[in-house]
Amino acid sequence: MWPVFPRRDMKQFSFALRTLRSLWLILPLLGCNREPNILSVAMNSHNPDIVYVGATGGGLYKSVNGGETFEKSNEGMTTYNIAALAVDPSLSTVVYAGSFGDSVYRSVNGGRRWALASGGLSDNVGTQAVNAVIADPDTSRQVYIGTNHGVYKTMDGGGIWEQTSRGLVNRFVIALAFHPKNHAIIIAGTNEGIYITTNTARQWRITDPNTKTWAVNTLQFNPESPDVIYAGTNMGFYKSSDFGKTWQEKTSGISSRFITTLLVDAEDPDTVYAGNDQGVHLTSNAGDAWQFLNGSPPSVSALASHPERHEVLFAGTMKGLFKSADAGKTWRRISVK
Repeated sequence: MWPVFPRRDMKQFSFALRTLRSLWLILPLLGCNREPNILSVAMNSHNPDIVYVGATGGGLYKSVNGGETFEKSNEGMTTYNIAALAVDPSLSTVVYAGSFGDSVYRSVNGGRRWALASGGLSDNVGTQAVNAVIADPDTSRQVYIGTNHGVYKTMDGGGIWEQTSRGLVNRFVIALAFHPKNHAIIIAGTNEGIYITTNTARQWRITDPNTKTWAVNTLQFNPESPDVIYAGTNMGFYKSSDFGKTWQEKTSGISSRFITTLLVDAEDPDTVYAGNDQGVHLTSNAGDAWQFLNGSPPSVSALASHPERHEVLFAGTMKGLFKSADAGKTWRRISVK
């Protein structure tokens, strides 16, 4: 997941976005960043030894030993800029990857080979980036993507996509999340607020008009109490306790208000990690107070945890991939060259 900037002038915003992407691609070539810029991390819940990371310039990397070593897994890809990843919860050998340039890729063999899965997507979607990918836990091959032109849905694993953006057409959709108990309910973070659908994306509505001033980079439901939703925005961390009707800022202790990614502890949903340009912050009381995790890597764009050992964390950053085995107390770099 990569950052979103608030905008009023779409032309200026698009220019800034293209400039940022160009820098991400050029810096490694200049030797400014020898490790790839990691934008997404996905765990295989059926096999915790398998970890996927998406990067700019490097494409897709895969680990089969719990994230200790990685190898490139790009066969079939023509664009190596992967911003979003999702493993099919029903069939874990199927993986989806959203890219900057060629829209959506799909692998049916655990990432060994990829093919474009972009039927029905306009050229604009591919050139403007796929920012978020989520796969329905109940229905295999049913996948949603967030793009610069709204939300698209496929029922056949990417053979055909249809735009399902009624209520948010032309919204820049950067984050998508399923309700943990009812997967017909999806929440979307956009460049101008937080939207929700209760009917598998056929119709969207804004959760609270006050969110229209936010660029929303990341969203997470509390898995035990789904009326509680967490949002990471350009204005800080926000929490809703009433299914999105109202939101409260909960940023005390966070050194930078621009939150790029969130991770909720599956065993204790009041424990939340937030990534930003400074590093990783932690709250154990659902945002009432935060502490900075000293030694955490800066410029964090993605966070993920081991599906069985939740103290094992991964942080994707602009300086590569980092791993913690002790809930963020210490971190070490993992090479993904």
